[in-house]
Amino acid sequence: MTSPNHRQRLVYILVGLIVGAIASSMAWAANGGSADVRLAARVLEDGRVEVALQQADDRGDSTDGSWSELQRPEARFLAADAERGRWHYSTPLSLAFAHSDADEPETTEQAELEEPAAASITTEIGPFEIVGTPTGNRPFTDETLFCVVTHGVPADFFWFQVYSAFADAQAWNDINLRTEMRETGAEQAMAIDECVADGAAAIATTLADVDALAGSLQRATEAGVRLATFNSGSDRATGVGSSVHVALDEIAVGRAAAAEFERHGGSGDLLCILHEPTNRGLEQRCDSLEANYDDGAVVRLRMSESPGTAQEAIAAAMTEDVGGVLALNANTAYDLVAAVSVDYPDVALAAVSADFPQPLALLHQEQLSFVLWSRALEQGYHIITALLFAHGSPFPPAIGLFDEAAQITIQPSVITAESVRRLLAEDNMFRSNLPAWIDALERAIDGGAAEAEEPGDSLPADEAESGPEDPTGPESDDVGDEE
Repeated sequence: MTSPNHRQRLVYILVGLIVGAIASSMAWAANGGSADVRLAARVLEDGRVEVALQQADDRGDSTDGSWSELQRPEARFLAADAERGRWHYSTPLSLAFAHSDADEPETTEQAELEEPAAASITTEIGPFEIVGTPTGNRPFTDETLFCVVTHGVPADFFWFQVYSAFADAQAWNDINLRTEMRETGAEQAMAIDECVADGAAAIATTLADVDALAGSLQRATEAGVRLATFNSGSDRATGVGSSVHVALDEIAVGRAAAAEFERHGGSGDLLCILHEPTNRGLEQRCDSLEANYDDGAVVRLRMSESPGTAQEAIAAAMTEDVGGVLALNANTAYDLVAAVSVDYPDVALAAVSADFPQPLALLHQEQLSFVLWSRALEQGYHIITALLFAHGSPFPPAIGLFDEAAQITIQPSVITAESVRRLLAEDNMFRSNLPAWIDALERAIDGGAAEAEEPGDSLPADEAESGPEDPTGPESDDVGDEE
């Protein structure tokens, strides 16, 4: 026998479905037709209530009052201990009905029972039953504003890839996403303030110059804006109120670089070239390189403190004691090769990069010993997921449950000349899947390492156009990114 509690819950869900059915019937009537539907429900042995819907089979000349088969929505179970006093909804059902029309007799139309934005979803996972979703308490629409604010310059191919991932993720998630690139921390802070003023629900930002952003991020938090962070500054994410930080593992970058220099027979001091003056992530790479390298000292070359051009600064720093040099982005690597490869052929040169195709061409020509792939696309895709999670998380930093931001770290990959040769092999599926990329790489190899192309120039047009049309920020020839 059905208990009073079960009967009460049954009433809740039946009324919810009836309201949806009435709304749908009104829509049908506006189109000149109508259809009868009825609801079916049963109480299961474990106390749950299962619901379904039937439609009157009254099309054509049928007048026998028969009904169609039960139509069961995917989410159709009401838990035995479901919360009382609130509506519970199934997933939508599409129903067909027929009506006579002067111009189009026997027209069949479709009507859909709409599911509310904050629906209650019931799913069975083994012995467990999940009612609702973790982020269901903070739904969003296509008008909800989300912002991503980064440092960097448009001329850097690393950021081209990141912004291409933003465009993809925006389309996948069907969200209102504003992306902003700024060259300085002060400009980045202003962009964050603008997002807050415009009513952003959540903001993702890089933390290359976290001190410049601290005030703006505090104001965002005080305004109720959820925060996610990525790229540089993982160790400062908690302090600025971030729910989650997505980044390349900077410590792993330095550790892998030390191992590769030793594997390539490097000995003596290493130069670690810092192309940005305030980027915490770059400092961490050099720190980790120093902590893990045992065959000499690690000397930091700070480009912001060096007179002349980048190539002149690198050449001036070279001594007989230097056995290897690590550039921390692709643009610096091109200057490194131009400045050092001829006069110091035995020095191991390496780069942290996600550029294509030039660094791979330099590997193939053995002008670079190895590249640590910094996974720009992965950072771009994952931060949008993290941004949406931060918006809907039931446990934001403000409630005080967690002491630290969640950390999602991405490991770098070591690429060598052998890796490039495998990529160029005739039987590699990459040739048939993306032939234009192979063509771009082969042309870069044939063109010679001395001809460093503008980022993106060698990409096929359809690939290049998938990225950001005009990342915000003035054009610049300066290097300025974290890879």
